[in-house]
Amino acid sequence: MVTSGAYPLRRTPTQDRASRQVERILDAACAEVVARGYDAASTSGIAKRAEIAVGSVYRYFPDKRSLIQAIERRNQARYTEAVRERLAAVSTWRQAVDVTLDTFREMHRTDPGFRAVALSGLGDPDLEMQPGEFDDQHAGEFAELLSVRFGARDTRDFQLAVTLSITMGESLAHLADRLPADEAEYVLAQGRPVLYNLLAPYLPS
Repeated sequence: MVTSGAYPLRRTPTQDRASRQVERILDAACAEVVARGYDAASTSGIAKRAEIAVGSVYRYFPDKRSLIQAIERRNQARYTEAVRERLAAVSTWRQAVDVTLDTFREMHRTDPGFRAVALSGLGDPDLEMQPGEFDDQHAGEFAELLSVRFGARDTRDFQLAVTLSITMGESLAHLADRLPADEAEYVLAQGRPVLYNLLAPYLPS
């Protein structure tokens, strides 16, 4: 198994055409999970959606699990990039918390593949190469931002508080998006201060 960019692959694409095929496979896998759910999704169904032979899927991904891992990495990369761009304009650390939550909610609502994978798999530790891999990656970047731009005290407890706030924020977004609009607003109004309170002890008042 090798890694090409954000994705673990059996072999590295050596041409643009092959790279586009990998992206088409991932898009097809997203569509398959959206349509059928993770358990019912199959590599043959993914190949059919991508309009390629199933052997072409196995050329890059040994099984469905590795495909979902790759989609999760692609989702994480897109989410991280969107958050990074939006954080450039914030002026307070509470706004930074809001940006991370609101960007997750936006992608959850507008990107069917992001939503399907987030709800299907897989926060399951078995689908991560290392425990806590995805949350830890974003938490590390967010902790650095809070330290550099807003003067957070960078301690181990602070790092854990950031990781907890990211994990709770994602759960809050999942809950809000399952509720009617008025109930979602209530949940978010109650939940945001909880995220602020987790981080407040480590930041200047």
